[in-house]
Amino acid sequence: MANDERDDPLPSLKIRNPTLTKVSDIFTGALLESLSRFELAVRTLTSSGIRGERRSRRKGGGTEYADHREYTHGDDLRRLDWHALARLDQMLIRLYAAEETLPLEIVLDTSASMDFGDPTKYVTAARIGCVLSQIALLHATPARWRLAGEKNLEPVSLAGRNDLGRILRVLDETVPAGPCGLGETLRRSALQGPRRRSLVILTDGYDEAELMPAIRALRAGGTEVYLLLVLSPEETDPGLRGEFTLIDAESGGESGIVLDGSTLKRYRQVLDDFRARWHEFSRATGTVCIEFSSQQEMGPGLFRALAEGGLLG
Repeated sequence: MANDERDDPLPSLKIRNPTLTKVSDIFTGALLESLSRFELAVRTLTSSGIRGERRSRRKGGGTEYADHREYTHGDDLRRLDWHALARLDQMLIRLYAAEETLPLEIVLDTSASMDFGDPTKYVTAARIGCVLSQIALLHATPARWRLAGEKNLEPVSLAGRNDLGRILRVLDETVPAGPCGLGETLRRSALQGPRRRSLVILTDGYDEAELMPAIRALRAGGTEVYLLLVLSPEETDPGLRGEFTLIDAESGGESGIVLDGSTLKRYRQVLDDFRARWHEFSRATGTVCIEFSSQQEMGPGLFRALAEGGLLG
């Protein structure tokens, strides 16, 4: 939100979503079944056991059998050594040499500015993250979630194909509030997570000063970064006219404004500049940047955009 005391790129009104939509509402059997048709286009994992669906770019015998380890809950049953099960009555997972999996990490902005739109930017962003997570899990690629916002929650790790419900429960209980905190969350991710991974950041992108240096550092360290910007139609094409009081969702500051043709023209220029900065930054750093509406449905349009952005194959 913008007011006379702050320098945020875009203003937005502090309006609670009256429908109280939950992230989990749409994850029915039909949607989950449809996700089985897709796979992540990013390189996938397995130096430690679970063989990923995509081959590593490293040279070597990527499908050479190397060793066994005991089966644990969540392992891909396609890696089960059935001969060992029949001969030794033991459930053992085959390990392969020179294979590598890039884990998927989701970082979700849960700041107050995401609590806007119908459904809110937070709900739509979280749903997109869940779609990607489920596709990853169906192909034996683990996923880790970090929620960036007022509360410093522990990361949530998912490994089994039926693990999506664990993060859905957390997301349904989370209420976006307070400042962004994405910069600090990304710094923790860089310190705690594996250096080579695919990182998806879901945000409205308002906190440029914190986000851009953190993303630049991640790219320098070898992390593949996908920046998914989620904005509401009220932000991208405001139709309001008249006198209003804008309330900053994060600081509570207020600012009066008259929305007329001249003001909206200036606003649209600010919006165009905001988008241009992010897309130029993405080109310069090798980051993939995709913009979505908070009204984006979890269907063909979403899958097409993710495929064009290099996330889905």
